[in-house]
Amino acid sequence: MKILKIYQNFFLRNLILNAIVFGVIFVCVFDEMKFEEHSWVYVFSKICLGYFPCIVWITCFNLFIIKPFLFKKKYELFFVLLLVYWAGFYFFMRWYFPIADLGKFRTLSILSLVVNGIAFFFIHIIITKKVSQTDKDIINFKGELSFLKQQLNPHFLLNAMNNLYGESLTEPDKLPDRILNLSEMLRYQIEATKKDYVLLNEEIAFVEKYLEYYTFRNERLAIAKNYEGSFDAIEIPPLFFLPLFENAIKFSGETEAPFIVADLKLKCKSLSFTLKNNFLNTGSRLSSTGIGIENLKRRLEVYGLKHELICKKESEIFVIKLKIWNLPTAAL
Repeated sequence: MKILKIYQNFFLRNLILNAIVFGVIFVCVFDEMKFEEHSWVYVFSKICLGYFPCIVWITCFNLFIIKPFLFKKKYELFFVLLLVYWAGFYFFMRWYFPIADLGKFRTLSILSLVVNGIAFFFIHIIITKKVSQTDKDIINFKGELSFLKQQLNPHFLLNAMNNLYGESLTEPDKLPDRILNLSEMLRYQIEATKKDYVLLNEEIAFVEKYLEYYTFRNERLAIAKNYEGSFDAIEIPPLFFLPLFENAIKFSGETEAPFIVADLKLKCKSLSFTLKNNFLNTGSRLSSTGIGIENLKRRLEVYGLKHELICKKESEIFVIKLKIWNLPTAAL
């Protein structure tokens, strides 16, 4: 775990990698020059002279070509700029090495071309993908565990059984639907958290069942929903909206006339989501931990989703606005 934290630190990672490459070059060049009368100090200084411009070129390559073009999946422009970059670097080295009296350091010139950002970049991509996948698995596991703890909490089950018992006496014909609703929620949660992404329409269906269950528990709760767009092919992390609706239901439930307003719009692969709920500005018996919002922020970061998240209070109404661009699509 300590090694992983070091690798995730940009400064330490690059310092260690450059030290390793410098050491490899030093060993190769020193072995190449062992039959000549040069001290290791001379060899060291010459390598520094040749390696420094490589670091500058690598830094520029990462900042101005890889990050804005390859990471943004602008592949055509990236490969054009890559060819321009390599041509520029090649001619620069052909000009610079003779001037710096480094022409006889053949290993230095070859290795500087080989390791100039490309090899390290693809190694870095492989490692970060593994790290990202591990983070997703951990977050999904924590989400599953949290949800199961809530659903299997004795207090929750007691309320659920009491509500079902009460309805069995007053409206027994609705009881099978209530039990089925609860069962389907639990089934979806267990299956969804095994995946990295689920279809957006499946997630919406889950939220609908969740809201239906809580309107059954609290008849005063008024819910207004507006969905726009085609959700069939768009994917989203599992149980994505759950913590937001959990908080909205919990805090609005303290008011005399609790309400929730949800607005979800999808255009192309861009999602716009707004959730509003009322709450007690004073006299609330609940304390906000902020865990739900922080969990959502963390998931957005881990999944690498380009987003904008705004949370604000307007009088006695809490508003969450979330925009996500370039959501993934399901494979056909």
